[in-house]
Amino acid sequence: MNPMVALDIGTTKVCCLIARLMADGMIQIVGYGVAPCRGLRQATVVDIDQTVAAIEQAVHDAQSMADIPVHHALVGVTGAHIETIQRRAEIVITRPDREIAEEDLERLRFQIQQIALPPDRELLHTLIRSYIVDGQRGIANPVGMSATHLQAEALLVTGGLTFLQNIRRCVERAGLQPQMLVLEPYASGQAVLTPEEREVGVALLDIGGGTTDVAVFLEGSLAFTASVPLGGNHVSRDVYLMFRIASPEEAERVKREYGCALAERVPHDELVSYLEMGTLQQRRVPRRLLTEVIEERMREIFEMAYAKIQRSGLTHRLAAGVVLTGGGACLPCTAELGRQVFESLPVRIGIPTLQTYAAGEGEIGMAQSIQQPAFATAVGLLLIGAQERMLHPDEGTTQRLWKWFVQRFKRLFKRP
Repeated sequence: MNPMVALDIGTTKVCCLIARLMADGMIQIVGYGVAPCRGLRQATVVDIDQTVAAIEQAVHDAQSMADIPVHHALVGVTGAHIETIQRRAEIVITRPDREIAEEDLERLRFQIQQIALPPDRELLHTLIRSYIVDGQRGIANPVGMSATHLQAEALLVTGGLTFLQNIRRCVERAGLQPQMLVLEPYASGQAVLTPEEREVGVALLDIGGGTTDVAVFLEGSLAFTASVPLGGNHVSRDVYLMFRIASPEEAERVKREYGCALAERVPHDELVSYLEMGTLQQRRVPRRLLTEVIEERMREIFEMAYAKIQRSGLTHRLAAGVVLTGGGACLPCTAELGRQVFESLPVRIGIPTLQTYAAGEGEIGMAQSIQQPAFATAVGLLLIGAQERMLHPDEGTTQRLWKWFVQRFKRLFKRP
């Protein structure tokens, strides 16, 4: 079976995971690679050559580990250009037995997608939130039920055409064909959220390098998404400029080794050493002062994200609270700061684990080094790829629609 490839192209790094989908539904990760990336700014390609080079390096490292040639990839996308549209559509069940079949779901999905998008927009996802069978709401899977009318409530996710074309161009120049473009917070949610959390209501904050993605899941599906134009890079840059550290790389090291999201948790007498800009001499400052700078920016990110969640009108339905993931969620006390900002909501750190795989009867096995928030999107991309293969092992979306049209044509002109 062809391997699955996940590409998380971020502002600071490109992560590539290669996995096999086993016959029993188990996902076996056989290779991974991570390469620094400077070709994106706030999830937007600003330098194609640097982005291509980072993708090539990450894919090369993953292929060397897996010893498997790869040709296609599931690619994560995000950014301020992402928009959503709420849609509802209805079809009539016309067959004599009035029993809903899979082809009716395909027909309904096609009906939902019949919307005039501006020429600069592209449809990424059609996410069915729930089905309505003859007025009965909240149906998860109506196949086999008797009905005369079938409705669906869906969320359409669209992206800016030029942004998506640039991502595709980078992947293609790196030698891969983009198999599917997937909204990154949606993928991360598959990896770090439990089915129970997605059902009762939860907000996901995926703190990347250049942006923080906000996604609200409710009744088992994505209900809202937004983006905050701040991320872990802004924290590192504050540290870099405030303390005149020798280089951005040195500032990142200082943040990772000594940083904390809550200054009150750091002793007053502890010192931090680093190389100073210009002189390259060792300088020492109170660690408490460093963490005050970090906390101020992290608190701003959380406050902006919380404002997005409140604007969605779903805050009162977040029974499972807030889950923080992404590389920016790795600082100590990040969840504790989140509890202060998000008021009464529970907050936890989301890590991709074995228990998060809910498609079929399978489970996901991965190296211990991948079980950290920074790999949430890449793991989620594999989960989505596995779900697609298990649901449609031999057909793509276009093939399935064409098959429906052929069946419909035959039925219309079938002799009595």
